[in-house]
Amino acid sequence: MKVLKILSALVGVFVALIVVAIVAAGALVPAERSFTNEIEINAPAEEVWQVVNDRTKYPEWQTDLTKVEVIDERNWVEYPRDSPEPLRFTLTKDERPGRMEFSYKMGDSFDGKWTGDVTPTATGVRLKTNDSYAAKGTMTKILIGAFFDLDKFAKDWNNTLKERVEKTK
Repeated sequence: MKVLKILSALVGVFVALIVVAIVAAGALVPAERSFTNEIEINAPAEEVWQVVNDRTKYPEWQTDLTKVEVIDERNWVEYPRDSPEPLRFTLTKDERPGRMEFSYKMGDSFDGKWTGDVTPTATGVRLKTNDSYAAKGTMTKILIGAFFDLDKFAKDWNNTLKERVEKTK
């Protein structure tokens, strides 16, 4: 009987620690984050935007996507591998050749914005991107904070975009 009481107390302490950890993580992990990255691309702005706008070919150079459904010229849906839901994108600003902006949403979990600014250089362009998101709910922001590095994802996306653009020149 004494062993059962000790075991119950240990289980109670363990559950309390888990609850405290979730509450602490929910308070400490930011719900909104933003990342800015820059990359040199040896191609004119028109070629960069051509690759960015050819959404049906994204799975060819973005290996984490299984498919893309283009709804119309301003809206599309991306299906990332190992994701519970697709990402729904909307082109919110098209100020080419200098700038484009997209908004995106994954169900009720989070939404975000991507901005790309292109400036000419001697050998092509400099692409400056800003990715930002807002997680909805405590568990979503904990999971995103623990398992998803948007800054690394954005850098990898920019590098892969650079490779694709320079390959198609």
